Amino acid sequence: MENVSNNTVKTKLSPAPPGLILASLLVWGWQTQFMLYAIIIGILLELPFFIKWRIDFTDKDVNQLADLSGVIFFIMSVYVFVNYSFEGIYKILELLPFALLLLMLVQNYGLQNGIKTSALFISIRRIGKSAGPDLLYSTNIGMPYVFICLISASSGNKYSDYFFIACVLVIAWLLLTQRTKHFSRITWFCSIMFVCFFSYLAQNGLQQVQNHSEIFFLKLFEQYGWKSTDPHRTSTSIGSLGRLKLSDRIMFRVKADKQSPTPLYFRETSYSTYEYASWRNPKIDLDIISKTPGKNEWRLNKTIPDQATMDVSIYLQDQSAIIPVPNNINTLAGKDLIQVETSIFGSTRIEAREGWINYRLGISDHDFVDAPPAPADLNISLNYKPDFEQIAENLDLYSKIPTEVINTVERYFKDNFYYSISQNQRYAKEQYLTKFLFKDKKGHCEYFATATALLLREAGIPTRYTIGYSVQEYSNWQGAYIVRARHAHAWLKYYIDGTWHNMDTTPSEWAPLEAEDSTLLEPLMDFLSWLRYKTTGSDIESETKSNTDWMLWLLIPLAAYLSWRFYSKQRVQQNNADKIDSSKLERFGLDSPFYPHINELEEYVDNRQAGETLINWINRILPTVKAEQYSDLIKLHNRYRFSPKSNKQEDKKLLETSLNTLSQ
Repeated sequence: MENVSNNTVKTKLSPAPPGLILASLLVWGWQTQFMLYAIIIGILLELPFFIKWRIDFTDKDVNQLADLSGVIFFIMSVYVFVNYSFEGIYKILELLPFALLLLMLVQNYGLQNGIKTSALFISIRRIGKSAGPDLLYSTNIGMPYVFICLISASSGNKYSDYFFIACVLVIAWLLLTQRTKHFSRITWFCSIMFVCFFSYLAQNGLQQVQNHSEIFFLKLFEQYGWKSTDPHRTSTSIGSLGRLKLSDRIMFRVKADKQSPTPLYFRETSYSTYEYASWRNPKIDLDIISKTPGKNEWRLNKTIPDQATMDVSIYLQDQSAIIPVPNNINTLAGKDLIQVETSIFGSTRIEAREGWINYRLGISDHDFVDAPPAPADLNISLNYKPDFEQIAENLDLYSKIPTEVINTVERYFKDNFYYSISQNQRYAKEQYLTKFLFKDKKGHCEYFATATALLLREAGIPTRYTIGYSVQEYSNWQGAYIVRARHAHAWLKYYIDGTWHNMDTTPSEWAPLEAEDSTLLEPLMDFLSWLRYKTTGSDIESETKSNTDWMLWLLIPLAAYLSWRFYSKQRVQQNNADKIDSSKLERFGLDSPFYPHINELEEYVDNRQAGETLINWINRILPTVKAEQYSDLIKLHNRYRFSPKSNKQEDKKLLETSLNTLSQ
């Protein structure tokens, strides 16, 4: 700033009154669990009301700090997007007070008591000094910061009457300081109460409309939607996996201590009953697995030792979820796990924290013990029984022993059917399974697994339809198997000789065919997913820590650097220019004899506007002939003020002489 004796410039917005920023930050901290940060930031931003020293930031300093704030906001947005996907918009809103903190500190501790628009908008900065006062001016961002804090607080999603009252009090406090004098306090108070009353009714009405709308659409979705939305995996529909196969999204990662032949089958659950194009199980209670004393470990069979281990990283959207596991799972271990449950249909459910979690699977030589066959495992719906009777007769399955039946059925599907990545939607009346068997003879894994399971049942072999993932893609740079949504797979389990066995009649080329449809953005999305996994996942053996604590440590060197820069800047006493070191004034050219003359012109003619150059101001307030006399004088003043090549003593004397000549 040029005029030290008048170090507060007029701004387009009035500053926020003392205490208001702290109040809005407390509301934000209360709603977003950032109360400690809110108190610290609030004290830092309110402290300038009680101290006089300020830092003389140059325009270049402010521009650099504004750019740094933009970079911080960009990094923060990328981090939030990587961790929360598109739902991260609420998290970004929640963190906005952090992103604007640097600008608020510069404003409150600087001489200008505002931020120039050139710092906020690079487009104005590029125009430079030629920008007029309608573009280049100083504005105080205190009151916008108050509203940003309230908006960020609303992203905390803790709606209550107390939050509404807190927002009303903050806004009323702000409006009270801006109250025009021709309205009495009683009139102003009644108006505020009237607006608050109807605002409260309106927001309650909107909430009720939202609740009723959500209930209506949920019922509509349940009636006409996919059966595979069941979170407990009690049912699934033909076509549900087909929709997953259209996505390259990474579902989980697997690191094995021993090289395993691929593909590996990771099962979510198995199903026994098929009708109306849907597989389902009866609702059953899951069995809770007891935790090993003194360890974060759950053993399914305490008498069988683990032969190998696999480390799995998976993203949980809910605290309770069915997870994919291999058939021969024997142990689960990890600090992120809270509880482990299993069902008689081979599904494993865990309770853990949301987000990326890591756990270790112990693998044995024995498969997980499923429930023995039940009558439902041999049942074929009357709608489909004639079709499978016809195929069984053609293949002479009724006269074969079980092992011969298995070989015959495998060869039948291998020789007569082929894989198709086209996704047919599921409509029960269209009998897509019949069309698959006798007309199209092409489809994806769900059709192969369903048709094979029902055909084996017709031959007297109990079967269960199984869904999960085929683990086969290895990433060298990540050092792990990558399991994508398109790797979702369906196969079956058949029961002979007292044991359940896996069987997959889907042609083996299904995975390469689907990989050919991967998008060009897959490498980028893989990197973002890996970054999300690395920044939010916790170690298997160590205690779970806060996902963002490491980021706070990164702020320490940044804060130290900024503190050093601020401390090394020229500090001045607000409204106390007489105490400024004269050597510093001379060094920076702030003792120019032209400043007192500027003060006189502002007092008797007109004030200089924020961002207005000296020459433009002189041309505006003085006649043309008189203004021309100031041209060389202003150039001499600018040289004395800003040029490092200026001979301070000679230029100062020349300025004094020119001013004396001008005043005569």
